Amino acid sequence: MIKPLIFAGTTEGREISLFFNENKINADVYTATEYGVAVLPEMQYIKAHAGRLSYEEICSLLERKKDENIIIIDATHPYASIVTENLYKSAEEKNVPYYRLLRPSTYHGGGILFETIEKAAEYLKDKEGNILLATGSKELAKYKEIGDMARLFPRVLPDVNVIKNILDLGYTLKNIICMQGPFSEEMNIATLKHINGKYLVTKDTGKAGGFDEKLSAAQKAGAELIIIGRPIEKIKGYNIEELKKIIYEKYIEKSK
Repeated sequence: MIKPLIFAGTTEGREISLFFNENKINADVYTATEYGVAVLPEMQYIKAHAGRLSYEEICSLLERKKDENIIIIDATHPYASIVTENLYKSAEEKNVPYYRLLRPSTYHGGGILFETIEKAAEYLKDKEGNILLATGSKELAKYKEIGDMARLFPRVLPDVNVIKNILDLGYTLKNIICMQGPFSEEMNIATLKHINGKYLVTKDTGKAGGFDEKLSAAQKAGAELIIIGRPIEKIKGYNIEELKKIIYEKYIEKSK
């Protein structure tokens, strides 16, 4: 039987883990943080590990497990392009089957689309009004270009290390919103009204990331939606249902 190594950073990563657990297949799940492990449900056949892995560390992991009939499931975030590149390269290097689990985009217009956070920050720098930053915690330093930190309200995961890092960047404690998403339209509207937000900055997070709810909330709250576009996917991938079907037919069904 196969031994999946699931690199998870999304809702889809949790869903594919549940799929393997339901089929009684032992799998290892790797998340970047302890928080990522904490939000995974307890599963009998799944072992979770926390910590970011470099390309060299991934190669070493694959070498250690080469006799376990491993496959890689890359369920990392659509914006984690460096991680995806490292996983793909290491899989090729070690001749390990690799599957990219994609989160489909639901963006079909509306708001203002920018290629990068830097370009969005440059645009917002000359605007007035408070800004809800819903793009995660990793790249918050790039918004300092806007200048007036009192206008910035980052919405991040409730993690002690994340909060410490944000404070170290100079963000105001009372402006930090700690919640786990995805969020309903009503919650987004309430948050925008509470902070008197005139702008909502988000990534194209797809249905699982609550993108549609952010778009409609911004429209109803009278805020301008700023979207950070996705990196171009260079690797063929599959949505969750496609990948489940492929894995079942190629590995699970044949073993029965």
